[in-house]
Amino acid sequence: MSPTAFDYADLVQEARAFEFPSPRPRREVVEALPEPAPFNLIHAITGIRRCGKTFYAFQLIQQLLSCGVPRDRVFYFNFADDRLRPTPPALLNDVVEEYWRQVPSARSEGCYLFLDEVQEADDWEGFCQRIAERERVTLVVTGSSSKLSADEIASRFRGRLLEHPMRPLSFVEFCLFNGIDLPDADDLALAGSVAPTMRSSLEAAFDRYLIEGGFPGAQGCGGAERMALLQTYVRDVVVRDVVDRYPRAGVALANQVALYGLRNTGCELSVNSLVASLKKVGYPTTWETVSEVSRLLEQAHLYDGVSEYSTSFSPSSTATRKVYAVDTGMAHAVSRASQQDAGKRLETAVHNELARRAASARIDTVCSLTVPGAKREKVDFVVGDALSLEPYGLIQVTVDMTADRTRAREIGSLASAMWYAGVDKGLVVTLRERSTIEVPEGMIEVVPAWHWALMDGVG
Repeated sequence: MSPTAFDYADLVQEARAFEFPSPRPRREVVEALPEPAPFNLIHAITGIRRCGKTFYAFQLIQQLLSCGVPRDRVFYFNFADDRLRPTPPALLNDVVEEYWRQVPSARSEGCYLFLDEVQEADDWEGFCQRIAERERVTLVVTGSSSKLSADEIASRFRGRLLEHPMRPLSFVEFCLFNGIDLPDADDLALAGSVAPTMRSSLEAAFDRYLIEGGFPGAQGCGGAERMALLQTYVRDVVVRDVVDRYPRAGVALANQVALYGLRNTGCELSVNSLVASLKKVGYPTTWETVSEVSRLLEQAHLYDGVSEYSTSFSPSSTATRKVYAVDTGMAHAVSRASQQDAGKRLETAVHNELARRAASARIDTVCSLTVPGAKREKVDFVVGDALSLEPYGLIQVTVDMTADRTRAREIGSLASAMWYAGVDKGLVVTLRERSTIEVPEGMIEVVPAWHWALMDGVG
């Protein structure tokens, strides 16, 4: 039975009395919230399920309260509450109107509304646009579903909503969550100045990060418990963000596509090859079905697709993209024992950190690069914006370069890319090594992954 008006009053009163936790601070993804006013932009915190969006909303709320915003002017409500099932019509409107009935000054003088898992309510898009335009509010919504993907936002909100993507913990946040001491920014800026004991601690922490990953709920779990939990997260995405939206795929097929993408993190994902592989093991499917499932998995933030670098305004739509799991721990948890590729997980960690740093930049700021020519030399990441004439960053990732063949391949490809892009600097991110290599095209810096990951987050 749907909640009655009396039930709404109780639920709203309960929400108003909720004692907000003081979460461990996360990296800011919302620069600043405006004061309540009509025609404020809607702020949407998006990301894969369980990456910490709700607790980041609590972080924003605690900041407002510490700045003197009265508690009654901040309203948080979770629309994933099981007591709201089946979802009644006009749920959003009825809940917010009940809040305003209980606190009339919040409507007349302005309030901050935090609507968690807002996509669980019907017609949430129309409601959010209406009150953002007509009421004196600052509206923050969170959601995990592909209904809050960038494509959906662009088509439904027409510039009225600002997306703030969140990811699982960065390496800096992983260290803070696990009580691992970090160096001062000044020490970190000087190569080799970090004390040996701290360096060993950070190397060990990064090794853990590649296996455990950054989902907040998995921190502190034992190995078997953590893997079971992360596998549950994958199944949740498959069922709620793919099959619920595209039932014809079926859970079994959608799950196989999800596992394929996660297990092949850092590799090219060819839909044609995947269809052929699925048919061999008994899944009678089509290119259209697998392509749509893959698209929904990417919209649900399970993995990212990275395009090949191009300065063309109409790049090839048939080019095969590389995919990167949203989290190294999740990739590790679902991979077969014979497929535990530390190199691909290191590359994935570097990609995810680059994606965090480029979250507010133009699309395709992070690409892969194949240098034109007979050798077709490859560089893992080219970072920059050709349309804004920004300098490019060229990044190669490898566990180590102790083998002569590996060293020649990584340095040779990077040097060719430097020549092609017209830049005189390149970067190799490794697990442990640090050095500077001079090539005819310029200088290549080799940096340990833990050091590189901390450079944008300590200070």
